[in-house]
Amino acid sequence: MEHIRQLLTIVGGLIIVVGAAWVAHGTHMVSLPGTDFMPKDSVWTVNGSLVAIFGLIVLVGARFLLPRDHEPSA
Repeated sequence: MEHIRQLLTIVGGLIIVVGAAWVAHGTHMVSLPGTDFMPKDSVWTVNGSLVAIFGLIVLVGARFLLPRDHEPSA
């Protein structure tokens, strides 16, 4: 179960990073060459926020809701 917790923690973190990148593009905080369809478009800001919130839910769920493996004491 510990491997699943670690995997979901990493996946949740990556989802948060992707959501934050979409928000940054949508608010024109970041502008990469060849990405003219994203800047200053509120749809990307809203979608990025929702994706980042989902990533936070995955991260919190992995860290606090999944049962931890306890080794028996000798």
